[in-house]
Amino acid sequence: MITIVSTPQKFTPAFNPVVFALTSDNYALPGFQYVADVYSGAGQLLATLKYQPPVTGTDAVVIDLAKMLSDLVGSNYLRIDSTISPAIVAQGGGCVADYSVQFGEQYSGVIHGNLASYSGYVFNGAIDQLRWPWFDYTDYANTKFLTLFQRQTVRKRDNMMLSMLQLDTVAVTGFDIKVYNSAGTQTYTTTISNPYTSLSNVQHRALHLCVGFDYLYARLGFSSTIYSQAAYYTIAPAGGAAMRIDLYSQCERFPGVRLRFLNQLGGFDSFNFMLDQKASQSTERKQTLRQPGNRATGYDAGNRRFEVLNRNYYTRTVKKLKAISDYLTDDESKLLGDMLDSPLAYQEADATEFGGTGIVLLPVNIKTTDYEQKKSRVDKLFNLEVDLEISTDNYRQVI
Repeated sequence: MITIVSTPQKFTPAFNPVVFALTSDNYALPGFQYVADVYSGAGQLLATLKYQPPVTGTDAVVIDLAKMLSDLVGSNYLRIDSTISPAIVAQGGGCVADYSVQFGEQYSGVIHGNLASYSGYVFNGAIDQLRWPWFDYTDYANTKFLTLFQRQTVRKRDNMMLSMLQLDTVAVTGFDIKVYNSAGTQTYTTTISNPYTSLSNVQHRALHLCVGFDYLYARLGFSSTIYSQAAYYTIAPAGGAAMRIDLYSQCERFPGVRLRFLNQLGGFDSFNFMLDQKASQSTERKQTLRQPGNRATGYDAGNRRFEVLNRNYYTRTVKKLKAISDYLTDDESKLLGDMLDSPLAYQEADATEFGGTGIVLLPVNIKTTDYEQKKSRVDKLFNLEVDLEISTDNYRQVI
């Protein structure tokens, strides 16, 4: 008989251990092995795994499925606000996947399958190892957005997306939006209903809200007076914790660089580097030397041109940016620590620079590897410079 001693949480981050512990009272039978059939939520068999019992047969065998289940999630759900117009709430997009495991035994050459089972969800998270022992998905599902920071600063024109997990037992009814002026007086309030309330559709287990201020202004239609006087706004799931979004009010001396990056909880945080950016590029060339047609001089008298003897058969250019922040608060300093080890980041860029229209997301590699977190009470005024590479390589003609 199989006994499941422990399981992962119902919603567990796919890039942390997804651990089961099992025991069986048949461990002493000839050729005994534990058998685990792992299925995707669609019922596809992903693998059949077999494990020997521990040396002390009464001890539990420990099974970690993280490497397999992490392949079920993706990071392709970041959106520019206008791409979901006229909606404000979007669903899923690979952030969450469901799975199931059937546990059995093999002994005397015979497999006895599906003696115990478990089903759950993995989401696109990778919780810091020091936080992991205390992580509890119920702190976030239906109640809190997937970010460690409940306050951020944006410009009115910026795009912004907030993500959250939604339980399969009760759905979020809606989201409360409130706008405040500089005196802290509430000038506008409304509730956005949640259109994705199915308890069985796995795509509804993750919700993404596109909540840039200009986008909300266009969608909700509040007055221009409210818009012009707005100093900050809050967004909260019904009955949950509010996210405060401060509106950048200082004069913009430079266009700056806006980065959006995957955080450890599976949401996308954002930050504006408000000082001047410095663009550069690095070029790599590979060459071969070829023999001239005119071996005596290398000169083509008919075209009045010296021959090209160094053949550039490979030319690759990487474009780079140095982004410089304004003076940081303590919370911003912590937020940027999460950014620097993020595996995925985008720059919001104006497509007119490349011949297009509107705002686009450019994937960037963050090249800065060392970071000292500072505090205002000790370091007074401090900022941060980050080295970025646009991760779209450029190749030139072969000559």
